[in-house]
Amino acid sequence: MTATQTNLALQGGKPVVDRSRWPTWPPRLPGLSDAVRQVIQEDQWGVRSSTIEAFEGAFARTHDAEYGLAMANGTMALLAALKATGIGPGDEVIIPAYTFVATATAVLQAGAQPVFADIDPQTFNLDPEDVHTRITPKTKAIMPVHIGGNPADLTAFMKLADQHDLVIIEDAAQAPGAIYNGRKVGAQGNAGGFSFQSSKNITSGEGGILLTNDRQIYERAFEVYNCGRTVSGPWYEHVSPGLNLRISAFQAAVLLHQLDHLEEWAATREANGQYLEEQLDNIPGITCARRYPATTRNAYHLLIFTYDSEAFDGLPKARFLEALSAEGVVATEGYRPLYEMPFLRPYLHEGADQDTGLPVTEHACQNGVWIRQFELLAERSMMDGIAEAIRKVQKHAASLLETSV
Repeated sequence: MTATQTNLALQGGKPVVDRSRWPTWPPRLPGLSDAVRQVIQEDQWGVRSSTIEAFEGAFARTHDAEYGLAMANGTMALLAALKATGIGPGDEVIIPAYTFVATATAVLQAGAQPVFADIDPQTFNLDPEDVHTRITPKTKAIMPVHIGGNPADLTAFMKLADQHDLVIIEDAAQAPGAIYNGRKVGAQGNAGGFSFQSSKNITSGEGGILLTNDRQIYERAFEVYNCGRTVSGPWYEHVSPGLNLRISAFQAAVLLHQLDHLEEWAATREANGQYLEEQLDNIPGITCARRYPATTRNAYHLLIFTYDSEAFDGLPKARFLEALSAEGVVATEGYRPLYEMPFLRPYLHEGADQDTGLPVTEHACQNGVWIRQFELLAERSMMDGIAEAIRKVQKHAASLLETSV
C-alpha cells in the first residue's frame, strides 16, 4: 500500500493536526513580568516574603485548606507531610506502583518503607481493596495518588484509615483544582502535597506546597521545612533537625499570578477532557480512564486511555504513538512499574508475583497512553483532531506493520 493510498503522515501524507495550534506551556501570561519585577523591589526575596505568604494563603483557600507551606518541590512537600504526621523508620506506607518515583522516594527519605499496591483498572488510581490486603501492624499511612489529576477514592481510604488508625497523605502533585465529594483534593486527608514542576497545571519550573487542616501537622511541617524553627519562636532557636525546603519569592510571584487563571483553566480542561473522552470511547480499542461517582472535577493533568493493539491490527503501542505524533498529536506512553527500578524492587511485597509484579499495574504500563494537560487547553476543534488522528492511524494500521522495521 503506497503513501498516497494511506495518506498517513508517517508515510508522507498530510498531518491531521497543525502542531503550531497547540497552546505553549509554560504559559506566558500578560503581567507576569510585572509580577516578577515587583518582587525585585521587595526587601525579602525568600523566607518571610509577603509574596510567598500571599501565595500560600491563596492556594490553601482555593483548595479548602486552612494551612499551606510552599516548598522547593512536590517531593519535599510529601516528605514534610510524612515527617509531620510522625512517619519514620520501621513504618510502612502503602503507595501505588503506577506513579512518579517521588511518591516512593519521599517515603524512603522519611526513613519508612514503601509498600506497593495495585491499581483500579478503571481509574488507574490506587485500589482500596488491594490496599486493604497489604495492611500490617507496621502500616502507618496510605498515600493515594490522584493520578493524572483524577481523584482517588478518598471515601474508601478514609474508611480504611478509621478502621486501622492510619494517616492519609494525598499525593496531589498532578491535581490542582480537582474536586472530590464537593471539596478540592489535597487536604481531605491529614495532609497533602502538590507539585509546580514544569509540566504541571500551574508551574514555576520547580516548586510545591503542603496543605493541611490540622494545626499540629502544620506546626510540625513548619519545623521540617524551615530549618527546625517553630512558627512563633525566635529566629535562631532551632528545636529539631529540620531541613531547608523553602521556595523563593520569584517562584511564588509566578504561581500567584497563574493562580488567578486556575479556575478558568480547570474548567477548560474538564470540558475538553470530557468531550474528548466521549469521542475516544467510540473508537474500538480505545478505553478512557473512568472517574469515581464522588468526583466532581478531574484536574486532567493527563487524559489517560488504554490502547488495545488488537483493534489496530496488532500495531505495537510504540508504533501507534510514533504514527500519532506524525499526525500532530503528541501522546506519551506513561509510567513503568516503580518496582522495575532496582533500588525499589525489594519493596514488591508478598501478594505480588515476583516475576510479573502487580497485574493491573503491568497492564496499565503496557497499554496506557497519555494526552497532556496543555493540549486540553486548546480550542474544541483540536479535540476533534486528536480523535480523527487516532481513527486515521487505526484505518491504516496494517500498512504500518508492513513498513515497520
